[in-house]
Amino acid sequence: MSYKNVTAPKLVASLEGAIVGGSFHKKLGSVALVAHNPSGLAIVGQSGSPARTLGVSLDEPSDVALLSRDLAAVRSGSQVWSLVDLAHKPRVDPLMDDVKQLVGPQGDKALALGWDNRGHELAPGKNDIDVRAFPLRGVHRAVDVGEVETYAIVDGDGDGELRVHPGPSPEQGSLTKVALPLGAKKLDRLRGARFLQVAWKRGDATVCVVKRAGNRMEPKLTRLDAPVNDLVVVDDCFVAATSDGQLCLYDPAAIDAATPSRLEPKSTTSAGGSGDPTTLVVAGTTLFVGTSSGEILTATIVRAQAFY
Repeated sequence: MSYKNVTAPKLVASLEGAIVGGSFHKKLGSVALVAHNPSGLAIVGQSGSPARTLGVSLDEPSDVALLSRDLAAVRSGSQVWSLVDLAHKPRVDPLMDDVKQLVGPQGDKALALGWDNRGHELAPGKNDIDVRAFPLRGVHRAVDVGEVETYAIVDGDGDGELRVHPGPSPEQGSLTKVALPLGAKKLDRLRGARFLQVAWKRGDATVCVVKRAGNRMEPKLTRLDAPVNDLVVVDDCFVAATSDGQLCLYDPAAIDAATPSRLEPKSTTSAGGSGDPTTLVVAGTTLFVGTSSGEILTATIVRAQAFY
């Protein structure tokens, strides 16, 4: 299912600090967004309401994973903290160290990627977050957790390899994989869905788009019109929040027509608000946009009309 554009965003909530990370918990139908300077947490329903904001005493929060109605994990620097009792006044406890990325969940389990090249599965326990560590095959640069698959960039020969794994972690062997093209080595972030994966780097206009059909994967290195602040994949399309304040939608036709020097968007929409768009979270066809001024906006990713 392709999409044609993104509607103009509208304000639904706000935090005092700049929004720096977010995640969607599909079972709860809730989005969590974290801000810094000052730090804070917002939990917003998939429709944009209700919205709750909480104070969080952390120095440099960046990634957040909502695990249940009462539990969340937040990465601050290389440390992950558990937030307990979100329904009241959350307690902040240290959970684990030496983490370079925290992602997820779509379901009940998040994934932390350690600097020691171990993976850590985070799941809600009775009164806190349960952590299970496992070894990884190869040096992992970035990961993303989808609904039924996990996507990973693994360093090695050349500029890296994109792997697709079954389940909520890269623990099991890959279903399929492909070498990334020359120039992709600097890309340290990843977003994926069943038909499309995109590797990118914050503050850089270069992206690597990988179209997938079954076990066949087709990588292509190209450039957007402006550097990327954040990026999300939805089905066979992706939306990028760019440094010039735009929300750019790219569909399969645009990806097919891309050259090494330019990927032209299917549509562009001004993010609006008083700050730059810094964080994107997709919840179904609802796009959450967090800004550098703490605004939380929602827009709709509009489906393209099908003709038969």
